Amino acid sequence: MEHIQPQDPAAPAAEPGLLVGEIEVVTFHNPQTQYTVLKVSPEEGYDDPQASHLWRSLRLSAVGPVDGPSPGQRVRLRGQWITHKSHGRQFVFDSCELLPPSSVEGAVRYLASEAFEGIGETLARRIVEKLGPQAIEVIHASPEKLDGVVGLRGPVRAKLIEAVQAEFTRHKLNAFLRGVGLGPRQSAAVARKLGAQAEELIRHDPYKLAGAVGGIGFLIADRIARQLGFALDGPERCRAALLHTLRSASEDGHSLLGERRLVAETAELVQLSADSSKLLRALEELERSEELVFDGEVAPGERAVYLPYLAASERGLVGNVVRLLERGPRTALASERDLARFEEHSGLRLDDDQRAAVLGLLRQPLALLTGGPGVGKTTIVRCVVALAEAAGARVKLASPTGRAAKRLTEATERQASTVHRLLQYDPETGAFAHDADKPLKADLIVVDECSMLDVVIAHHLFKAIDDSTRVVLVGDPDQLPSVAPGNVLVDLIRSARVPTFRLTHIHRQGRGSRIVQNAHRILRGEIPEYPQRGDISSDCYFFAAEDAQRCAERTVEVVTERIPRAFGFDWVESVQVLAPMYRGECGVDALNERLRAALGQRGPEFRLGQRVWRVGDRVIHTRNDYDKEVFNGDMGRISAVAEDALTVTFPERQVSYAPEELGDLQPAFAITVHRSQGSEYDVVVLPVVPQHHLMLQRNLLYTAVTRAKKLLVLVGSERAIRRAVENAEQGLRLAGIARRLVQDLPENGHLDPVWAPPAS
Repeated sequence: MEHIQPQDPAAPAAEPGLLVGEIEVVTFHNPQTQYTVLKVSPEEGYDDPQASHLWRSLRLSAVGPVDGPSPGQRVRLRGQWITHKSHGRQFVFDSCELLPPSSVEGAVRYLASEAFEGIGETLARRIVEKLGPQAIEVIHASPEKLDGVVGLRGPVRAKLIEAVQAEFTRHKLNAFLRGVGLGPRQSAAVARKLGAQAEELIRHDPYKLAGAVGGIGFLIADRIARQLGFALDGPERCRAALLHTLRSASEDGHSLLGERRLVAETAELVQLSADSSKLLRALEELERSEELVFDGEVAPGERAVYLPYLAASERGLVGNVVRLLERGPRTALASERDLARFEEHSGLRLDDDQRAAVLGLLRQPLALLTGGPGVGKTTIVRCVVALAEAAGARVKLASPTGRAAKRLTEATERQASTVHRLLQYDPETGAFAHDADKPLKADLIVVDECSMLDVVIAHHLFKAIDDSTRVVLVGDPDQLPSVAPGNVLVDLIRSARVPTFRLTHIHRQGRGSRIVQNAHRILRGEIPEYPQRGDISSDCYFFAAEDAQRCAERTVEVVTERIPRAFGFDWVESVQVLAPMYRGECGVDALNERLRAALGQRGPEFRLGQRVWRVGDRVIHTRNDYDKEVFNGDMGRISAVAEDALTVTFPERQVSYAPEELGDLQPAFAITVHRSQGSEYDVVVLPVVPQHHLMLQRNLLYTAVTRAKKLLVLVGSERAIRRAVENAEQGLRLAGIARRLVQDLPENGHLDPVWAPPAS
């Protein structure tokens, strides 16, 4: 990683190049990403004619991925030269070939480096004086030639030989991996995962790479397999393709696939017949090896196929839901008189449906509270929590994300946490402190934003709930489901086995809002309505722009000019652009670049790989980090850049990010609608164009609209908006929760649920 200044606009265009030289200094190296900053003394390839007579005495800055660099190593780098105001010429490379040292001094520096424990400069020089500049090759080929080197004692000698052999093995493995087409980061990941036996394992079955090594999936493994001569209909390929299809389905949110669909999609992928005996045989082999699980049916005669962890999560979740529900309704934590007294003291005026919801939620062992915007879900949660506490109950509050947990804290004026923190998740072990053997100590647990609850975390949550604990799940089933597999909230509702209270009446604070009205119109399959031209009293507007480029231009204009001028919002602080997709002219990536340019801030920059971070950039943190106390969805701005870190100022604190931590940040002038789940923003601007067709769905549009608190502006194509409103089916996910609950519980039985189906 490197601290740079903005590129000189007058500098010549970057040109492809080659740099061969010797590593003088390793300024920075990240073992995980392989990102490295080197100072290199060039042997050839320095192409600045104005300083060609000086090149042998230079130390050039080279930036790119290297696996295990050491001073004294020779390298052959391929990349391009760039010019910066403060640092001049720099070589940004994407390919590095490590070469053995060719000079006496280079060999001495290499042997004295950290790569060879116990060999200092004096001993290294003695070795090179005896064996010459090619000392490393000599030690590898004929280690006995080290005999007679003064001071090279037995243990140090043995470690040196072992380290040299390991270096050659590493270089040989790297050459093999690069030879089959893997990049430097992929090669390093394979070496870390599979170790010295990686080449042997890959030659035996390259498909083992898929799913085992981050960043390598079936398609890359398949390319390697073809290169190594594996048959197109071989058992290794058939098994790997079936697992790839199942994993791809899980990435799309499905917990399972039907057997026929799994085989048909796999057959299309590998260009085999769907009734191929080889595919069917591979399916049975995977079941025997427990790499997939048959569990139940998706239709009569068609088995449901799961990845093992998803089958276990679904079974565990349903088992614990049944355990809680079978206890039946309990003694209410509040009576009608208690609720009336609370209304009087708090000044609230609940309608009949809201009162029934409060009293029902306080009576059931497990219940759901659902409804769209403006119907009073937050009010009901506040009432439930206050009345439960007044009855002496210990209450815990949680949400799937940090941002949603903060909103729940603000709404209830009581501390809420993420579900992971509630369960005391240990990121190093991947385990939770609270489970069936150590349940949570609470009388009532309220979990908000449950549309984001996936089947795995829901399984761990319910496993940690004691028999005596009541649970209230709150969420909107019409919003986008979780990013991870499962659609827990919707499936619990569809089962008709869990007491469910759905609020539908829009209350006073929502009736005058076009945002709320249009959200409900979208749910009904109706096109949003907008105010008359020139009306600036509304909170929802539309600007037409049919093609993607014009939509992107108009989005930037609306954000940076029209909204600040008409409504007085500071766009950098208060306006959030949401887009359906990352790619395309009107996608998140392109919009971030346009909005950063519109900001016009030319402060110090920070380069990591192909990404440049700049002071003033808005960024979003993308995972829960309990050490830093910054959570998934938290937004801040880069406030400082140093040589080895950058600082982000969040509303509550400043946080420093080392190079290896920058993967937790993404640019955030624009973010995806999925990334916005659980959050609210004063102003939302949503570009929608036909190019977004893959993501134009009713629940996506509805989710985006309901993120806006004070002002919503849609920009783009009326045709695209209509397509999204009419497309109500693409969000359907395959899961077995509802089926299992129907099988495991009698219909309604003694549960006496108050139930209403979701709107869509």
